[in-house]
Amino acid sequence: MLPKEMMLAALLECPIIASLQKPALVPDVIASNVRVVMVSSGNILNIVDICKELRKHNKFVLVHIDLIHGMGRDKFAIRYLKEKAGIDGIVTPNGQLIASSQKEGLVTAQRLFAHDTPSVTSGLNAVSHSNPDFIEIMPGLAVPEVYELIRRHFQQPIIAAGLVKKHKDVKQILKAGAVGIDTSNQNLWNYSMTT
Repeated sequence: MLPKEMMLAALLECPIIASLQKPALVPDVIASNVRVVMVSSGNILNIVDICKELRKHNKFVLVHIDLIHGMGRDKFAIRYLKEKAGIDGIVTPNGQLIASSQKEGLVTAQRLFAHDTPSVTSGLNAVSHSNPDFIEIMPGLAVPEVYELIRRHFQQPIIAAGLVKKHKDVKQILKAGAVGIDTSNQNLWNYSMTT
């Protein structure tokens, strides 16, 4: 199974992606129902240990490379994370990092900001050049508003991220068509489709 298919299968089990914003929360993520974790904290000194611990517990690990302190934002950082930390993929708004990650065989999710019409237009242009595996819409609550527009241009699965706080938000975003929701809200990490 290809990495993208593995991530989609994991999101079918649990559509919530735990956004790990504090390394101290690794045990909470491990104990949760989430299958996919987006590491959005840490630094060059602890990122390998964080990712290895998550992988040891069968979590699919994405790293938001732009948020890791002391880590370069280039092809060498991507290779380092793949070889030393065993990551499955990255999240970034940077199209060049998407290309470097694809060359390494990693899953790629490009963040598209949906704050207003110009930011969506700019994001669509960026995605058209990088062709990521997933498109992450931020804020996540905008997904119901922009999903059809994005779908007219792209077929990649959509992930929502940011400002998702309630079960009803999750249901609304999934109903709109997103395959996953990236959140730091621990109350949602054990979300169940029957909730």
